[in-house]
Amino acid sequence: MKLLSLRLTTLKSKLYAIVFASIVVRVIGFFLLPNQPTVALAPDEGGYAEIGRLVASGEPTASFGGLYKISRSLILPASLLNKVGIEPLSSVRIIASMYGFFTLVLVAKIILKTIDSNEIREINSKKSSAIVALFAIFAVLPSHFLWSVLGLRESPMEFWVMSALASIYWVFYIQKQLSLQIVLWLVVSIVLIFNSRPQVGWVLGVTLLIVLLFKAGNRIAIVLIPVTLIALGLGYASVSLSLQKQDVFMLVATDGTATDGTATDGTATDGTATDGTATDGTATDGTATDGTACKYSNGKIIVQKVEYICKKTGKRKSIIGLQNPAEVVFEQTQAIPLHHELNQVDAASMIQTLSCPNSGETKFDKNFCMLWRAPYMSATFLFRPIIEIDVTSRSSFLAALENILWTGAFIFIITMLIKKRRLAFLGPITPSLIFFGLYSVGAGSYEGNMGTAFRHKSLILWVVLLLVASAILAKKTPTHRNETSGNAV
Repeated sequence: MKLLSLRLTTLKSKLYAIVFASIVVRVIGFFLLPNQPTVALAPDEGGYAEIGRLVASGEPTASFGGLYKISRSLILPASLLNKVGIEPLSSVRIIASMYGFFTLVLVAKIILKTIDSNEIREINSKKSSAIVALFAIFAVLPSHFLWSVLGLRESPMEFWVMSALASIYWVFYIQKQLSLQIVLWLVVSIVLIFNSRPQVGWVLGVTLLIVLLFKAGNRIAIVLIPVTLIALGLGYASVSLSLQKQDVFMLVATDGTATDGTATDGTATDGTATDGTATDGTATDGTATDGTACKYSNGKIIVQKVEYICKKTGKRKSIIGLQNPAEVVFEQTQAIPLHHELNQVDAASMIQTLSCPNSGETKFDKNFCMLWRAPYMSATFLFRPIIEIDVTSRSSFLAALENILWTGAFIFIITMLIKKRRLAFLGPITPSLIFFGLYSVGAGSYEGNMGTAFRHKSLILWVVLLLVASAILAKKTPTHRNETSGNAV
């Protein structure tokens, strides 16, 4: 009875009441979701569930290509649930929902800590109610909530992006000194973003480096720049490098004479030559003098007109997949137009490609066209689908309705900015704004399907709400006329 009689009189109690309510809604939503993957809303959900099952049972995930590596932040904890008897689809949904819950806790914690540190001053009841309302929108906005309870990467990706940016905010504006906990917090967040979606990891990495370079006069920033670079390297390595086992052979002539015997160039994988020296067990160039031409133990090959028998001597491990990270970023950037075209295939609500005045095929021409299209593609990503124009299904109609809220939020922000001519706590939110801009341009250029774009847009909802809060809490800048009148009095 005492619990029911509690009054929500403080900002803290209201925020955590919303967090508690979200738990109840998430539990109800979990049991209301169908027992089969929701193909219409989340076509990848079944794939993640199956990968989790394979990992839990110790089976290879090669049939899914590299999807396992870039979704481990979701798959690995889900596989643990699967091991204790929870079925695969429910496992990924539970983990996604837990990430959504922890994101709410993180946001509530930052809001309260910011107010305690006097970063936001003079919080009256009206402004307090606005903060609570925005937090409630973030918690229960239909699409954002839905993506956080389905077994998708959106929820872990959002959590780790916000976690990394929160660590930067915490060290510069709350704690104001560096600690081992902050360093570990940042490194783990960056690495796990790569294990959620590597492209977002690179966008976040560029964001953090821009912010830290502009703060290079600060000793904390000087330390965090190499820390960020190391974290980016670890994140990239975790999803790119692979440990390959290779069989090592020696050659024994049929008369009993052994050759040098060991493969030294690493070209044999599982006993197969990969350098072209053998295709069917016979050396094709007549120059192989070691075991690189062998396919299997006791197989016979002919080298320089002499017959040899392959004898397996052991295994060797080697690391493959290493590439210059700068080249990776450049190649992924160059591939954006191609991915845009591929994402248009069979899309019910296809994002049209804006014509470019420069139709050449050189790298300069392609980069020019990508920059030329960026404003249109970013606006499409942020403000569409639109009712009547883009509606092709019930889900796209609901997305178009929700986009009215997005458009209204931006109109409100611009109106308040014109009226007050400033934003509150602009310095602390600058990293989030830089990420918002880079992500909108990158995702806008990449997307070719409005449905997928709308889902990916949920990652930056918190930045929009942060801007709304900043506009509400900002004080109006005195005009020159007001200052003159005040001085006259």
